Amino acid sequence: MTAFARFLGEKAERYIELRRSLGYAFSKQAGTLRAFVRCVERAQLDGPATRTMALDFALSFSGAANSRATRHGVLRRFYEYLAIYDVRTEALERRAFPRSRAIPPPRILSEAELASLIDACARISPGTPFRGRTMATLRFAALPGIDAVVPAAGGPTVFPPNT
Repeated sequence: MTAFARFLGEKAERYIELRRSLGYAFSKQAGTLRAFVRCVERAQLDGPATRTMALDFALSFSGAANSRATRHGVLRRFYEYLAIYDVRTEALERRAFPRSRAIPPPRILSEAELASLIDACARISPGTPFRGRTMATLRFAALPGIDAVVPAAGGPTVFPPNT
């Protein structure tokens, strides 16, 4: 084991302790850091910690692009911590690995936004009031993953989960 690998292992364990003391579970991230230290030990790499080390490690795993981006993100934050102890540590690019956004992030509506949306649906067809109420109901029932109680004018409306 090189002196750098020993130094890196000690700092990784201190970083894991720090993150856990701040209330983070940090279990998967700890596994990623320990795997990185093992990789440095096996390759008998010498310091300082470089971008090439991090990129080679992140790319050494097969899997989804998001997994590589996640591993790189864990290393990026660890490198920021490591730079305190070794100023030669290279900073990692924030967007070195693009994230896939195949599933859009959830949009959580406030009470006011939700009321405004339901009112807009109700005004779709003023001549036929049931059409607007039906549109308001169907609009929310058709959203993927709806499993919530939505407040309506006549009391709460419960939408069952979409399956």
